[in-house]
Amino acid sequence: MQQKLAPARELAAVAQGALPLLSYVAEKGPKALAENAREALRGSFDERIRNYWITAEDDWLARAVLAPFARGLREAKIAVERPKGACGYCGGGPWVASRVAAPGSDGAQRMLHCALCASSWQVSRVRCPACEEADPAKLPTFSVPQYPAVRIEACESCGGYVKSLDLTADARGIPEVDDLASVSLDLWAMENGFERFEPGLAGF
Repeated sequence: MQQKLAPARELAAVAQGALPLLSYVAEKGPKALAENAREALRGSFDERIRNYWITAEDDWLARAVLAPFARGLREAKIAVERPKGACGYCGGGPWVASRVAAPGSDGAQRMLHCALCASSWQVSRVRCPACEEADPAKLPTFSVPQYPAVRIEACESCGGYVKSLDLTADARGIPEVDDLASVSLDLWAMENGFERFEPGLAGF
């Protein structure tokens, strides 16, 4: 990889470039997201951007704005310094999982996909991405007939979950589309006491 990035100037540029988007979201977005955008416009959004980059503390709006920047750095093979996390490149958390056909096997590979830089990595099919619980009895899955390719993969030990997409039958599925189409599964999971490891595109 190229030399590590010291991104103070770059992060400020990302924040500045996002202002038109924030203005649009503040005017047209859903109520909670619009208020979040208005708050960002009233304050110093570049501080929120820097804080998320340095601490990885939960800030969905900052993450959404930084995602194209982080993906561009990864694709350019520029190393970054961020808190260590699930993603081996940027330390981001998994916002979605997928199950893909494993070459030469009747089973499927389980992949996690980074919420920040869009990197992907393979993990055990029976293990919590957060606390590494491996007891199948504590790792329930939930699905509904309306979304046959989507399921909730939860962990009773840490109370988290990731939404998982089955791409074994049709690899043309689009995670962003399937995630938004199945928001009702997220609402069900939250009503039953689970919290998504990383918010999806809807903000939860």
